[in-house]
Amino acid sequence: SSGINAEYGEFQTVQHYFKRINLRMDMSQEDDDQYEQLTAAQVLSRLEESWVNERVSPYLQESQQEVVDCLLEQCQSVEENLSRASPFAVGIHQLEMQRIKYMATDYLRTRLKKIEKYTEYALEEQKGQDGEESVLKLSPGEFSYAREFHRNFQNHLKETALKHMPNPFNDIKKSQSVTAPNLNSFVFFKVKEDIRDVLVDPRELPKDLSEGEIHISKFLPIATLLDQGKINLV
Repeated sequence: SSGINAEYGEFQTVQHYFKRINLRMDMSQEDDDQYEQLTAAQVLSRLEESWVNERVSPYLQESQQEVVDCLLEQCQSVEENLSRASPFAVGIHQLEMQRIKYMATDYLRTRLKKIEKYTEYALEEQKGQDGEESVLKLSPGEFSYAREFHRNFQNHLKETALKHMPNPFNDIKKSQSVTAPNLNSFVFFKVKEDIRDVLVDPRELPKDLSEGEIHISKFLPIATLLDQGKINLV
C-alpha cells in the first residue's frame, strides 16, 4: 500500500510539472491582446471541444492550430522528462500523451478531409472574409494546402479528361465545380451559458436557451452561437 501511494505521489508531481510548463509558456507572450493565459487543463479542454465540434459540424470551424501546436509541444517536453519518473507514472503519462496525440491528429485529419471535399468553397470564403468580425476558417498552412490541392486537382482533371473532349465540354465553369457543404443538416448542441431570444427555427418564435440544455437544430441558425463559444456540438 505504501509503495502504491509513493507511486501515485510521484505521478501527481509529474502532472503538476506538466501544468507549470504550459502556464509558463503562455505567460511568456508579451502581447496580452493577442494571447490568452491558459492552464494545461484549459488548453486540453479547448482541444476536446474543438475536436467534437469539427467532427459533428458539416463545415469547417475556426482553426485551433495554435492549441494543437501548444499541446503537442508540451507533450514532447513531458515525454523528455519522464525518465525521472517511476515505471508506474511513465505508463500512466504515456497513455495520456497518446490520448492527446490521437485527438490532435484526428482533429487535423477531419479538417483536411473537409478542405479536400470543399476546396473551392473554402478558398472563396476565405478570400471574402476581410471584415474585423469575420472568423477565418483556415490557418495559413491550411490555406496554402487548399490552394495547392485545388491547383493540382484542376491540372489533373484537364490533363486526364477535359483536353480530350470537344468544345464546349472541355472547360470548367466555376459555378458548376463548387461543392458546397449542407449547412441545413441537423445537429445536436449543448448550451454553455444562458442565451436570450434565439431563433433556432424560422417557423417558430425566438426562445431562451438555458445553460446545460441540449437541443437539435439545423446547423446554419446556430452557427454564429458556435463561433461565439456559447454552445458546443454533441
